[in-house]
Amino acid sequence: MDIMLIKQWDGSFKPAYDSDYQKSKKIKVDSAVSCKITKPRNIKFHRKFFALMNLVFNNQEHYINIDHLRRDLTIASGYYTKSKSITGEEVTEAKSISFSGMSEIEFNELYTNILISIEKYFHFDQDRVRREIEQHF
Repeated sequence: MDIMLIKQWDGSFKPAYDSDYQKSKKIKVDSAVSCKITKPRNIKFHRKFFALMNLVFNNQEHYINIDHLRRDLTIASGYYTKSKSITGEEVTEAKSISFSGMSEIEFNELYTNILISIEKYFHFDQDRVRREIEQHF
């Protein structure tokens, strides 16, 4: 069972939402429970990433598919896996950027590295790209 918690000033935790409270009611008082603490990904930052992809896509002429652009920038930024195809060829695949597939810290690193890749391969000024994106977020 997953429950979102909010840390209080006194160090205790309380359920973040009504649905989390309902789940917590199933746990008996004085029961010991184990939990893994993770900080959820920031949806606004995720949207900012896709705004960045749209900005680059709309200002280049090489790609006709934004998913291919995102894939190649992800790979160029070092976030990929390698495997062998059925024919023995080496295949490079972009890592997933899904919420469950990447932590907030790793996503932040990816974002920074993608800005570097954008400057390297598309010759866009990083500071100008950042300012453009920040206008919307």
